[in-house]
Formats: sequence, C-alpha cells, structure tokens
Amino acid sequence: MGYMRNHLATVVCGAFAGVLSALWPILSSAYPSLHLVFVMAVPIMWFIVFTCWMAQKSTDYMHSRHEPQRYSSAAV
Repeated sequence: MGYMRNHLATVVCGAFAGVLSALWPILSSAYPSLHLVFVMAVPIMWFIVFTCWMAQKSTDYMHSRHEPQRYSSAAV
C-alpha cells in the first residue's frame, strides 16, 4: 500500500506544523519580527495537514471497493 498506509505526506506536514507551533511562543517573544511569519505559517500548515488527511481518506474510501477479488481455484 505504501509507507504509513499512504499517510506519509500528512505525517510529514503534521510534524512540521507541530514544530512550528512549538517554536512560535519561543521565537516570537525573542524576535518580534517573526510574529507575522508564524501567524501566517502555522494556520496554513495545519490547513495543509487537514487537507492531506481528508484527501487520503477520500482516496481510501473511493478505492476500497475496487480491490481485486480473489477466487478460489475450486470455484473455477
């Protein structure tokens, strides 16, 4: 099926979004000019995570009925 049941993009984006979310309070207080960058980047990354997750769920749902049937040799 693929790495992590084809959720690799979701996991990678989620890890990056988590790191950005963790660094936001630390770096925005130390460097106030980064506050705007984090305000724009963090919600966008979480939106991408949600979009990747929904797209993979949709793909799994649409292709779950197209799995090849396995016939036993006795029935043939």
